[in-house]
Formats: sequence, structure tokens, C-alpha cells
Amino acid sequence: MKINTRFTPTEACTLIAHETVSMLDMVQTEIPQCVRECRIALEVLTTVHNLGEDGETLLDWLDTEIANAELYATDGINLPYLIDMECLTVEPDAVAQMDLVWLLFETAAAEKCEPEQRQALVNTAQTITEMCGLGDLLMATLQSN
Repeated sequence: MKINTRFTPTEACTLIAHETVSMLDMVQTEIPQCVRECRIALEVLTTVHNLGEDGETLLDWLDTEIANAELYATDGINLPYLIDMECLTVEPDAVAQMDLVWLLFETAAAEKCEPEQRQALVNTAQTITEMCGLGDLLMATLQSN
């Protein structure tokens, strides 16, 4: 599904949570640092933008999926995802991804953020845009002069 819209903080958090859970599919031995940073970013966005129950639900989902991935990495127990990942296939266009990056950077600049939270937000922006192919989208839209 192609998206051509501006993200609300809740929509941005939903995309971050989804992309983070999709990274867990590749976990074999330990949870990657980028997953932990995305989790921090999600928590910061939830707090700074007062997402309340919506943000808490996304954090609970992500925490459960991280715990399941850790269980798989340590004990080999493979539990199913809480949400069918196929039904959440999202391909945000370049404008939407830039909007997400801006929201992450804007949140990182907030006085409420600690340095490690800022770094997690910046790293999350990079991770998500790499996963969603922002560079490829921008290069594909270049027009010759």
C-alpha cells in the first residue's frame, strides 16, 4: 500500500513499532541495538507528544514482541507474532518518510529529551528510512536538468 500523507505522532509511532517488530524476524542470537533504540524513540515520542493509551499500547506490543524474540534467541522457542505482519505492509513515499524524519528530529530537539534519547531518535530516523528505502525513492525521482 502506498502512502502519501503527513504522519501524525500516533501514525509515526505505529510505523516505528511495525518496522521494529519486522526487524525482530531476523534475530538469531541477540536483540540488535537498533531495536533497542527504536524502542527508546517510541517511548520518547509517546511521552513528548502525549500519546497516552495509544502510545502505551504500541509500547506494550513492542515489548511483548521483543520478549518473544529474546525467548527465541535464548531457548529456541518461536512464538507467533501478535499481529499478522503481512496485513501491516506499509510503503510510505518519500514525502511521508521525510515527515517522519522531521518529527523525530523535532522531538529530539525538545528540551525534555536527554542526550541518549536524542541519539536514539536520530538513529531511529536513519534506521527507519533505510528500511523504507528513502534513498532509493529520492534517487528514483531525480529528473535530469
